[in-house]
Amino acid sequence: VDLIQLVVAPTVAYKLNAQHAVGVSLLLGYQQFKAFGLQAFTPLSIAPASLTNNGYDKSTGVGLRLGYQGRLSDSVTIGAAYAPKMSMGEFDNYKGLFAENGGFDIPSHFNIGVAFMPTPAVTVALDFGRINYSDAKSVNTPGANAFNCVAGDPSACLGGANGPGFGWKDIDVFKLGVAWRMSDALTLRAGYNKGENPITAADVSFNILAPGVMKDHYTAGFSYAMDKDSEISGMLMVAPRQDVTG
Repeated sequence: VDLIQLVVAPTVAYKLNAQHAVGVSLLLGYQQFKAFGLQAFTPLSIAPASLTNNGYDKSTGVGLRLGYQGRLSDSVTIGAAYAPKMSMGEFDNYKGLFAENGGFDIPSHFNIGVAFMPTPAVTVALDFGRINYSDAKSVNTPGANAFNCVAGDPSACLGGANGPGFGWKDIDVFKLGVAWRMSDALTLRAGYNKGENPITAADVSFNILAPGVMKDHYTAGFSYAMDKDSEISGMLMVAPRQDVTG
């Protein structure tokens, strides 16, 4: 499988006063997807011809994101953002794979965060976010629904209104980051991202197609200003191996 998602977000922001600002982004979404080699699932699909090996298909959609940022003091800034579910068009070439005749919506999510500057050269940022995968049936519906399909319920077959999905549960995500401005030219950064694994043991088989089990991400990076017009930046991310058995 190959899934690509692009969201372009033209944004308007307004300062309420010197300390507080709000913003809104129009989210213009584009997705493309292809799958091959899934012939073994043909008996479970309501549209076997639109299950696999159909090349790339695309879908588009529109959504919103709302944001707020407040400067509580010279050293503390808070922020929040929320995006409701983004309804995307169906993948017609894969209406026999994804629930709701090829539906693949982008789930709602929100973030809140605080940035603290213990010194003028150091910034520490902490974020909390939640991704509501339950908004998207093709992602959230449990794979065990396939048993209802075998028992004679067509709505529980692949592509049906309650067709088997990946069984992904809603997750929380915590992020911690530190930036140190060593000089006018050099800034060093480090971060840690702790997310929950959305895949339970009951849905391991179907998630061979989408093994999104990573939970911990460690990052380090830098920016170096070579002159007033140019800078170079680099980063490294390491995610330790994770296993789910079921």
